[in-house]
Amino acid sequence: MNRKIVSLGVATVMLLACTATSTGAQEKVDRRLPATATGTVQIRNLAGSVRVVGWDRNEVQVQGTLGQGTERLDFENRSGVIVVEVILPERRGNQRENRIGGSELEIRVPAGAVMDVRTVSAGIRVEGVRGALDLETVSGEIQTIGEPEEVRARTISGDIDIASSRGSVNANTVSGEVTIGQAVGEFKVTTISGNATVRARALTDGAFDSIAGNLRFDGELAARARLELESHSGTIELTVPANVSARFEVDTFSGSILNAFGQEPVRTSQYVPGKELNFTQGSGDARIRIHVFSGRVEIRKRG
Repeated sequence: MNRKIVSLGVATVMLLACTATSTGAQEKVDRRLPATATGTVQIRNLAGSVRVVGWDRNEVQVQGTLGQGTERLDFENRSGVIVVEVILPERRGNQRENRIGGSELEIRVPAGAVMDVRTVSAGIRVEGVRGALDLETVSGEIQTIGEPEEVRARTISGDIDIASSRGSVNANTVSGEVTIGQAVGEFKVTTISGNATVRARALTDGAFDSIAGNLRFDGELAARARLELESHSGTIELTVPANVSARFEVDTFSGSILNAFGQEPVRTSQYVPGKELNFTQGSGDARIRIHVFSGRVEIRKRG
């Protein structure tokens, strides 16, 4: 009888200990801090997810669940910058003491806030924030919804999806896919092998630079706009209005050039397969420059 009591006592203690550990590992958070309408909010989360939503209050609210093995959540005002940071335990040797789980965070910020978000494998989603966005992850996806003042997004292998922006968009990835739903003003996309789709309205300055990535561009150009598109082995498909006013300068080393406006490319030399195409539509206000080495170029007209 005594042994059974002792055994039951030990089992109860172990169960309580496991429950306490599990509860601590999956700690729920719901905290708030006052903030300025256009201040900076800095977010750091190694793994899991980060969702940021703009609202009409001058405060920041953090809700969600901290992952297994997380030490704590730092949430404070540091010299006017609201900091949200998931703190992990220090490493011992080459490994941390416990397995670290991802933290799932939903953060509400003033709609006019400036966002600075960094993760490693956590996805980043920002909705309804009008301030500038500076977003960076290694393998997580980046998505923005709304019309921020400007967007800077960087990944290694994650995809980037930017619905629109009131200002410049700068997207940089190695192998991820880039989608810009509506660029207004300026855009710059840099990839290694990632493909990109860009739609633009009243574009003033655009650039695409890639090694093997393909680009699909469909948009309208502002007067005196500049568009520079370059890929080594990728395909570039450009669609512009039939009444576009622009000067086109296109060249390839071994790739083909198709032009819906009618002008035909010419060989640059009888000894190499290079081709070039130079022509002007309308008064030639804008300038479009396309260069590929072995990729294909296709110029289409809309409307």
